[in-house]
Amino acid sequence: MRNILLIAGEASGDRIASRAVRAAKVLAQKRGDSVFFFGIGGEECAAEGVECLHTAREMSVVGFVEVARRFAFFRRVFREMVQVLEERKPDAVLLIDYPGFNIRFAREAKRRGVRVIYYVSPQVWAWHRSRIDELKKVVDEMLVIFPFEEKLFRDAGLTNAHFIGHPLVERIEEERAAHQSREAFAMQHGLDSRKDWLLVFPGSRTEEVRRLLPVMSSAANKFAPLHNMQTILVESSSIDKDQWDQYDRSVLREIIRFRDPNATHELMFHSRLGILKSGTTTLEAALLGLPGVICYRTHPVSFAIGKRVVKLPYIGLSNIALGKKLYPELLQNDVTVDRIVTELENVESLRSEFRKSLNGLAETLRGPKPGPSRRVAEILLTA
Repeated sequence: MRNILLIAGEASGDRIASRAVRAAKVLAQKRGDSVFFFGIGGEECAAEGVECLHTAREMSVVGFVEVARRFAFFRRVFREMVQVLEERKPDAVLLIDYPGFNIRFAREAKRRGVRVIYYVSPQVWAWHRSRIDELKKVVDEMLVIFPFEEKLFRDAGLTNAHFIGHPLVERIEEERAAHQSREAFAMQHGLDSRKDWLLVFPGSRTEEVRRLLPVMSSAANKFAPLHNMQTILVESSSIDKDQWDQYDRSVLREIIRFRDPNATHELMFHSRLGILKSGTTTLEAALLGLPGVICYRTHPVSFAIGKRVVKLPYIGLSNIALGKKLYPELLQNDVTVDRIVTELENVESLRSEFRKSLNGLAETLRGPKPGPSRRVAEILLTA
């Protein structure tokens, strides 16, 4: 029996980690062994049998100010997890992104002689390149999901960095094989197959949704009737249903609510346009051929700090992966109803050219066989 301490502090990390957990259990069984995971994860990790001592829902915040407000909570959880590390003595620690917490935790694990595997590296190419020196000291295997990251880390002296492919490509290609027709999908989920679908993705964190949903939904209510479209709000399962219910009467009006994380990618595949919060959602959209507009809003102080430290021309992962600003990006005060509607009109008018620009992205991010989840499993089960 191998015991692995896992930390996936956000919804996107939970999805990625759950696939690695499943692959590790399958591989261990084939080898006549077993593996047990415990630590921090979300609903998808829990569904794979991870013992979640804290949930991704508790841990997920965005922005410097928002983190500062909950500093006491994060400090308490960190101390608890260090105590768990000492008491349960895992064979390895698997860290998924979440750098503010995980880099510090890697340091504590290394001090105690525990092997550290970091899967989905901190985005040091965007900010805090100085973190590479720290990572060299505390990480045994750095498993990266963008091709350029391997070269960046290796050039900086972190020679145990390996590009293993992006798990989204793996997941989306597996799901696509089981896609229904659009008509069958619509019937199953109570959607109108006679209309094109406009998706609203306000995020997976409460603060994110509070800032984005009202303006996104108002823009959708203005744009959709002009194009005979049905608007669908995609609810993240990392936020309680009753929190979404608070918006039902005041904000959503004619918008259909969709809450099925296992069918979100198929919904995106069958849809025409999206109003997208920044982050992993934008890359999912690009891989599924869904054009759209990216919106980003955070606390003004957090944004001001971010502008000083982040060294990137784009905020959307889709644009970063493509190396160009294909998806329009609206930031802070530019996130208005009129600006969203204008950008949606522009994207819609160039939809064919937009989709052509997405060709080849999956191939770029696919990586070597056997695929990222199986590769992580092999590393976890190797002494």
